[in-house]
Amino acid sequence: MSVSFEGCKRENAKELEVCELRFNGRPVGRAFYFHGRPPFYPKWIELIYDPWPRKEGLEAELFRALAEELGPGGRLFVVYLKDGKTTGLLYRGFHPVDTPLGMSLLRAGFTWFKDWYFPEGGAEGGMKLQANLPMSDDERVRQLCQLFSEVRTEEAKRAVEEELRKRGLTESVCPQGREQS
Repeated sequence: MSVSFEGCKRENAKELEVCELRFNGRPVGRAFYFHGRPPFYPKWIELIYDPWPRKEGLEAELFRALAEELGPGGRLFVVYLKDGKTTGLLYRGFHPVDTPLGMSLLRAGFTWFKDWYFPEGGAEGGMKLQANLPMSDDERVRQLCQLFSEVRTEEAKRAVEEELRKRGLTESVCPQGREQS
């Protein structure tokens, strides 16, 4: 499974390119790729995306490949307007990880989520889901514990538990009854 960025053109910032993202040779969507300004700004990718990989059971693999490209602390923004199920669940107040898109992002290693359902306009573009990669294993566990307390569906709770188990942990490591940040 591989991703490639093709036909890239530089944008306003020297680190920003607009490309066609391809996954296993097939077009996935338009990607804005900011290559970062270490140590101040991490890499990020915004993807205007047709979710065909989900229909083929490949969505988590696509996002895992993008996570490898981004590295620790990287951010992925996925425009979800072509994803009716995710859009509907977010509109009804579900946590991003309770959606099909968010679940795939979690399974790809992302642990912090924000729904940009009302972007400020201008250069921010449309509605999108932001998913961040943790900077460290401690941060990963803290964010997974936070997710466990926030998600509403049993499927999402099981997925968070599975991510903790991959690290030899259970939700019992998560502080109970208090919010974490």
